[in-house]
This record gives sequence, structure tokens and C-alpha cells, in this order.
Amino acid sequence: MTNPLDAIAIAAEVFAWLTLPIGIVLLSIGIARRGWSRRYATTKAVVAAADAHEVTLRWFGDGGAVHETVAPPTARASAVGDARTVWVHPSRPDEARVDDPAHDGRILTTLGWILTGTGTVAVVLSTVLPLL
Repeated sequence: MTNPLDAIAIAAEVFAWLTLPIGIVLLSIGIARRGWSRRYATTKAVVAAADAHEVTLRWFGDGGAVHETVAPPTARASAVGDARTVWVHPSRPDEARVDDPAHDGRILTTLGWILTGTGTVAVVLSTVLPLL
């Protein structure tokens, strides 16, 4: 007959095998994504053209080069001549983001920490419970 603590230890070990690797992978991807998003620089863009479906934004890059992108319209900056903050990555100066990249990878990192912590607790339980 199996001791109830041994059964819990087996269940904890299975739970650890499921959560720990997934948590480590998600944590790694989230940290890499957060590192990538920290390199974005803010700049001001001007609305060059606007209609009901898209807004054309122009901004100056390094060396005085003019860059242009098409973005979805928003209520706060949809008239021609309005200034808007955009985020530009140094490796892709021709592409700008209109949303703040500070939140990139946050969900992956949080979920990775939760699953890694849960898996670590499960490993400890599966090791300690059979000894009791």
C-alpha cells in the first residue's frame, strides 16, 4: 500500500516536469524580448497625411534621413501637422512603433516566473515528502 505522502510526491514530480521546463523557456523568451525592447528610442513624428483608415507619419532619423510609415489613426493625433511620439529601433530605423515598447515581454516574464517558481516548489516537495 502506498503512503499518501508518496502519492503526493509523485504528483508533485509530474507537476514539476510540466511546469519547470515551460517556465524556464517562457522566462528566457520574456527576458530576451524585454532586452530587445529597451533599445527603442523615442522621437517625434509629424502626421503627413491622414484619412479615415490610415495615418502617414514622417520623422527624421540619424544623419537627417527622412523616414515614413503608415499607422492606424487615433483620436489624439489624426490631423495633418500634428506631432506624435514614435519609437524607433536602431537596427530598423525605417520602421516606427506608435505603441510604447516598455510592456513587451512582460506577460511572458511574469508567467515564466510563476511557472518556474511553482516547478521549483514541486521539485522540493517531490524530494522532501518521501523522506517524511
